[in-house]
Amino acid sequence: MLFATGRTKRPHAEKKETVDDDKYRSIDNCPFEDFKKSGNEPVWFYPSETDWHIAVIKNKFPAVKPGICKPATSFGPFNAQEAVGFHDLFVYKDHDRHFADFSKEEIIEVIRSYKRRYQEISETEGCVRYVLIFHNFGRDAGASIYHPHSQIISMPILPPDVSRSINGSYNFYKNHKERVYDVLMKWEKEHGHRIIYENDLFLAFCPFVSKTPYEIRIFSRDSHAHFEKMPDEFDKYLADVLLTILKKIKKALGNPPYNLFIHTAPAETDMESVHEFYSWHIEILPKAKVAAGFEMGTGVDINVVDPDDAAKLLRETDI
Repeated sequence: MLFATGRTKRPHAEKKETVDDDKYRSIDNCPFEDFKKSGNEPVWFYPSETDWHIAVIKNKFPAVKPGICKPATSFGPFNAQEAVGFHDLFVYKDHDRHFADFSKEEIIEVIRSYKRRYQEISETEGCVRYVLIFHNFGRDAGASIYHPHSQIISMPILPPDVSRSINGSYNFYKNHKERVYDVLMKWEKEHGHRIIYENDLFLAFCPFVSKTPYEIRIFSRDSHAHFEKMPDEFDKYLADVLLTILKKIKKALGNPPYNLFIHTAPAETDMESVHEFYSWHIEILPKAKVAAGFEMGTGVDINVVDPDDAAKLLRETDI
């Protein structure tokens, strides 16, 4: 649980039904059209401040704030950690062009900007245990501002979902002497039903255990633990897969809201052998359903679309 009460002040934080589509999409009051006017503090611009494609700025309404790392404290039966960290935005120049409309070269720029800022934050002294990069598209996916932007947040803790993934990967490796990601890719290749797209270095598929309709994972055949350490020559291959998948989602599913995030190894880890069993990967979750009482009451997800059918639709969608 993360408490960040200051974020209620961010633009369009009121109930979504009070913000009509025209107002949400309007460029007139967009805080990303003039950083100085809106009081947004830049970190750096790519390729330059005068002719930028990507601007990294500090989030005015951060979920975490810079500070000194302090030990966790106890409140009755609970342990609490101060929310210290970095919360920045990657803002893309064009107000109306979102990821599915980018060129491959533009997606390469995004990937390299992600890696650069990740490395800068992870190398900073302080409470940087984990760094998450994510992209929300659409108001129903949590994008409070229409203008295309991604986010990067560092945390002093290892998030529960990431912790479960890493520990599960470690236990699988300990028991089978193989990486679970390599086993999954081999199994998906043998069956072929859930693969959407692949190239020499990356594989995109709908997982056999998809929690939501049209859930997509992108795995690297290189199976490296840290996304930010991916060689630059790999970037064009990742851009190819990522752009292809996003274009297929837009065309096949009617441009739905979605969440995209990168799961990578912790910035700081005492597991020296993490590369032996863990692989960074990308998850994309189109917003095609709303969790209801059964899911929240049991932790069991109901998926109304067979992953085989989801993959078939996306695979066969021409772009």
